[in-house]
Amino acid sequence: MSVRSLIACFGVTTLLMASEIYGHGLMLEPVSRNAPEGLLSPGGSMWFSQGCSVGCGVCNYTAPTPVTAGDLCPNFHGPKKATINDPKYTTWNAQGVANGKAWTELHPWRAAGSVAGYDACGIAGGDKTNASFPAGGFGPATGYPQGFPGSMLPPIKNASVWVAGSQSQVSWVSVANHGGGYIYNLCPASEPLTEECFQNTPLEFVDGTSTLRYTFVNDTANNREREINATRVSTGTFPTGSTWSKNPIPCGSFLAGSEGGSGMGNSYPPQFTPPPGCDENCWGYQPCNVGWTHPSWEGWNRTHPTLPPCASKDGQGCCHTSAYVAIVDKVKVPNVPAGDYVVRWRWDAEQSPQIWSGCGDVKIVTSI
Repeated sequence: MSVRSLIACFGVTTLLMASEIYGHGLMLEPVSRNAPEGLLSPGGSMWFSQGCSVGCGVCNYTAPTPVTAGDLCPNFHGPKKATINDPKYTTWNAQGVANGKAWTELHPWRAAGSVAGYDACGIAGGDKTNASFPAGGFGPATGYPQGFPGSMLPPIKNASVWVAGSQSQVSWVSVANHGGGYIYNLCPASEPLTEECFQNTPLEFVDGTSTLRYTFVNDTANNREREINATRVSTGTFPTGSTWSKNPIPCGSFLAGSEGGSGMGNSYPPQFTPPPGCDENCWGYQPCNVGWTHPSWEGWNRTHPTLPPCASKDGQGCCHTSAYVAIVDKVKVPNVPAGDYVVRWRWDAEQSPQIWSGCGDVKIVTSI
């Protein structure tokens, strides 16, 4: 299998850089409308919502960006309280407080699913204006205008076929890791692709395991997988009782004085204990030294007038991980009428006030 094929199967997204950076991610299986060519899709990781905090009825694109703390919807009077507080579910060891709260306390993962994004399938660039640029949201990189709704993207041709009552594989990937957790939902393709429609049918995970699938782009043994115990949570989630899965890959520690004071999150120690098999080639904020540049990103060989360059050796400075890691799960296909459906992947971040989404097409049949 060629490197290009491996990337398409296992690959990863990369982010656009700025002095303040947050993560990017996309759904790999089923193929996403947002990234129809997989990881080779320009801007495939640019579909998200920026300015989201617990207690917002919908994310607030007028909120200043980047922002890491506080109530971003002061004029909305919903409950502004984290509902996921058990340390085994949290993914970010936040330091410092803002407005009397730890700076991650009102970020989407802390009340997973409670905040609606601008569009159930994400919007190009994460914001309706260019205000999301400091957070890495460049809509034009997708080939669509800034703020274009993902629900308006054309369906995928030759959609995956799922059998009602069986199980199917799903996966997603990120290299700009900001913790949190994720869910998959289903909506009939004949209906408007709204948050309400997707929340009507959250997909159930088959069991309590996930698979880490990671690849070194310059390595010929690119089919490395490791099954791990997943951490699922269904208390404090929205819709009530829906099961979400914690992002099992921890970010590293951030170093002051690097990348505008934020570091790259690839330094020791990791934010939480990595699962077995997720070694120094797995955990961290984003990979480096892999010899491949994603088409939506300028790459690591950048220059900056004041910031130091990335170290050239893993384990030093901002360079730690060297693998692209996909998170693979199996979900139960519900017993719904045969027809065309849209699967939505949603990732609620904990490090940042962001929600990442992607939608892909499946045809559900009663038998094959």
